[in-house]
Amino acid sequence: MGAGWVRITGAGVVAILLASVPFAREDRGRGLRFAATALGSFLVQQIVIARALARRHDGEPDDLDAVDAVTLSRGVAASIVGASALAAPRGRRSYAARLAWPLAVSGSTLTDWIDGPLARRRGRGPTRLGRVLDLELDSWLTLATTFAGTRLGTLDAICLVTPSLRYLAMASPISYEDVHAVGKSDRARNLGITQMALALASFAPFAGGRTTAIARIASVMLVPVHVVALGAALSRPNRSRLQPPASR
Repeated sequence: MGAGWVRITGAGVVAILLASVPFAREDRGRGLRFAATALGSFLVQQIVIARALARRHDGEPDDLDAVDAVTLSRGVAASIVGASALAAPRGRRSYAARLAWPLAVSGSTLTDWIDGPLARRRGRGPTRLGRVLDLELDSWLTLATTFAGTRLGTLDAICLVTPSLRYLAMASPISYEDVHAVGKSDRARNLGITQMALALASFAPFAGGRTTAIARIASVMLVPVHVVALGAALSRPNRSRLQPPASR
């Protein structure tokens, strides 16, 4: 494990512990549940990344840098969003909602917008691991945000089907390269953006009852659309494969 991995992991642990303080002040047991869930999720993510770095292709970097830290901040955000919704009582005006909503917004917009251009500007260019992390952390954040909506009482549980579909595909005999290629398609990206926007709108602290109702209904309507779109995309032959970048 390189120094970059250690720094990013340490920063994520500190962020989670700081976020747990208000939970613990209100209810010590709730604070412990939040910290245990968020830390467990984040550390599993970092262990998987460490193993991926150890199995890197020739010419690939053996450590994480500042651009990777921007991408991985979405993983920290997803861990906090999911854990806060799990530990907190229902209600979009609770501390959990006030914590989860801005983290989900910043993760799905700011960090997602800037890590790509930053990766292209750095000397070593986008890496295979970076491309995988970009998609996987987007998907994980979307799942955590949808879960937050269901736990806070603003989305129906069936809405979790939509962000869970790619994980079901990954658990099937379908190759990861095929699942990744479908996930990077324009159709999947547009559906993912819509899905994330609806989840965010449903439990926004300032949203009114009408906004929440529209987001709730639209999220349910998106489920069959997403199922059909993913099934059609995965059934097509000759999809492009995820390839490592050429060695320098």
